Amino acid sequence: MMKKIFLLVIMAFLLMTITSCTCEPYLYDGEYPEVYSVVLDTIPGVEGYMLSEIYQNPRIELIEEDQFGRKMYLYYEGKSISTYSLVIVQRSDATKAYYYLNRNYISSNENNFTESNINIFKADNDWDSDFNNDECTSILISTLKGTSPLTYEQIKPFYEYVLPGDEHFSDDRWIEYFISDEYGRIMITVGARFEAKWAIMMFFPDGTYDSENGYLILTDFYTYQNQLKEFKENNNWNEPLE
Repeated sequence: MMKKIFLLVIMAFLLMTITSCTCEPYLYDGEYPEVYSVVLDTIPGVEGYMLSEIYQNPRIELIEEDQFGRKMYLYYEGKSISTYSLVIVQRSDATKAYYYLNRNYISSNENNFTESNINIFKADNDWDSDFNNDECTSILISTLKGTSPLTYEQIKPFYEYVLPGDEHFSDDRWIEYFISDEYGRIMITVGARFEAKWAIMMFFPDGTYDSENGYLILTDFYTYQNQLKEFKENNNWNEPLE
């Protein structure tokens, strides 16, 4: 009898723990909120935490700093897209972090970046050169990932269109909010059910979408930056709404 009561108590505790983890937004409390903010603003599919037995901060390590204070970090949270990433932050202050859009990170499935790739990455980010403010994009520093302005019911029809049949889940477990632009357009990352397949979908502020041009199937999970840049340009990202 006592054993049954003990098991019931443990099950109740686990249920409360799972409920609290899934309902409460994760708050990053590590030492690199500027890097955390840049990653959430630029890398699709990241959730802002690692999940094993518990939710915990992603792994962020300072790798190198150049003579002008520009810094390169390693970011890891164990996701299928950009599993390991090197991220360069041009600079940061009390409220904002600055980076070069579309070239502020490189990714790999293992933490084994080659010296050649790192050197090219540094050159693309003006490593050991004066700051170029004209090239910088800024992001407000935050310790909390934003939430989607769209409901699952709004996302579902496009999700089922992009990943038809058995490819999509019947709920929102692999639907992840990515970013919004200055005019209210929204990007959502979705994963397939039975295979390693990811897509980025774009919605207009009212929840409508372009079923022909409004989604991008990622053909590579680590060197997709040019694909993503072209996808944004084709969908007038950060341009006034017509």
